[in-house]
Amino acid sequence: MNKHFSLIDSFRCAFKGISFVVRHERNMRIHIVVALYVAFFSAFYDFDRTEIILLVITCASVMIFEIINTSIEVIVDKVSPKYSPLAKIAKDAAAGAVLLAAITSVVVGAVLFFDIERFRIILMFFGEWSNLLMFIGLSVIALVFVTSGRKRNIKGKIKND
Repeated sequence: MNKHFSLIDSFRCAFKGISFVVRHERNMRIHIVVALYVAFFSAFYDFDRTEIILLVITCASVMIFEIINTSIEVIVDKVSPKYSPLAKIAKDAAAGAVLLAAITSVVVGAVLFFDIERFRIILMFFGEWSNLLMFIGLSVIALVFVTSGRKRNIKGKIKND
């Protein structure tokens, strides 16, 4: 296991890890869709550089914690295939970290996005049928993306990836 990886191999492995989480974890797909909605609605606001960075960091932190959570779940399942109270604590704590990051992101989003005047502008935008239909269409695609993941089969999946 002491194989030296080139920089390209390291990136390839990292992208495989991200790909695995996206394909197998519904919550990761939800986080991605929410981040895309945040990006879409951000276009209606005049966020300064700091606010944009804050949005990016909060959205990314939830996804980063989801990847770490999946890593912990896979490791715990490997070392403790049968039920263990300690394994449960490890998995619950990792899930708790994701939840805390998500709650923090919701609070940041609420603070940055709450603006009655901007809500009026957004409503006017969706008052045009073409914009509303486009948004509904994209939302249907997002729903299909969220619900289209694969069931996690760690034993077979890790050997094939």
